Amino acid sequence: HWIARKIVDIPARDMVRAWPRISSEMDPKDITRIDGAIRKTHTKAKILKSIQWARLFGGAGALIIIDGQESEMEEPLDLDSIKIGGFKGLVPFDRWSGIYPGTELCVDINDPAHFGLPKYYEVMVQNGGGTFRVHCSRVLRFCGPTVPQPEYQAQQYWGISSLEPVYEEIRKRDNMSWNILSLTYRANLIGMQVPELAQMMSGLGANQNALIRFQSSMQAMNSLMSNQNLMLLPKDGAMTSINYGFGGLSEVYELTQMDVAGAAEIPVTRLYGRTRSGLSTTNEGDEKIYEERIALDQEDQLLPQLEILYPVLCASTLGEIPDDLDLRCPSIRVLDPKDKADVATAIFTGITGLFNAGIIKKSTALQELKQASDVTEIGTNISDEEIEAA
Repeated sequence: HWIARKIVDIPARDMVRAWPRISSEMDPKDITRIDGAIRKTHTKAKILKSIQWARLFGGAGALIIIDGQESEMEEPLDLDSIKIGGFKGLVPFDRWSGIYPGTELCVDINDPAHFGLPKYYEVMVQNGGGTFRVHCSRVLRFCGPTVPQPEYQAQQYWGISSLEPVYEEIRKRDNMSWNILSLTYRANLIGMQVPELAQMMSGLGANQNALIRFQSSMQAMNSLMSNQNLMLLPKDGAMTSINYGFGGLSEVYELTQMDVAGAAEIPVTRLYGRTRSGLSTTNEGDEKIYEERIALDQEDQLLPQLEILYPVLCASTLGEIPDDLDLRCPSIRVLDPKDKADVATAIFTGITGLFNAGIIKKSTALQELKQASDVTEIGTNISDEEIEAA
């Protein structure tokens, strides 16, 4: 179902599209190297698939692959044991046909990311290769919408499908769509007046054979009737045209669409790919609510898993983990050229004011401009050598 697919895919794609940025005093070259490792291992695509499966099935896991540790899957992941270039990517599994939680729970209060969750997972090898046990520290865990504690335990500490809360609304929308379609076939009905019809149907003045002949005649006449054919009528017969008006159906249909969008927490414009009509109609409020929803999803679902993954990336790429490593998610809003110019002007004015006031150095100002280039697309050509020279 195309609406179900978009309900699953749109938030997942937006969460990954607004990929978190490293907030640290790291050398910009090191950040570039980490970004390169993410790109070469297709990590974004694997996390996107994991989130999509989590939204569709209620849960999914992404297995962290470390070179040389194939026989140590049951052991906790030791960051100091990761060699340079040891991170080889992620392997996503869905909860129903790939990864299964064990019964033992993690009770280490010093590990808040896994406390109260399964300590081990059974991972199924594809093509009937059996299963193997994996420690929770080697798995990125993604869940669907949360449920109360009893149901949470019944779901084996996963969530539910994101389609469950919206399923009935999709059914209503589909029924409405089919009803409207059936009405279009009845928009212009042609009727024929047959004075003897009531008597024939009653069986008082005609036998059964006469009624069968009448029905056959009507079927033949109906098959011959078209825009170019004639309709033969009896002496006292007549033909009428019955037209049906569709007033009010569009408003009802739009209400069902809004119910689906509301249940899915996705704006109508994004879910159905069409904008609302009207001179005074804007989608600014809907987009703002949706952006806040995606920001919350990133904070609750994406960032906790990336906080497990990025130390692995740093150990594999740099050989060390910065003490001030932190992640910040940008806005998912796509700015048009005018908005970018306004943002760039505001950022440039602010940075220039700080520099002129002597609060920051020239090198820091250049770093800020380059960091803001992800949004403004101004300052992308500032090189690391220019920053060092400043």
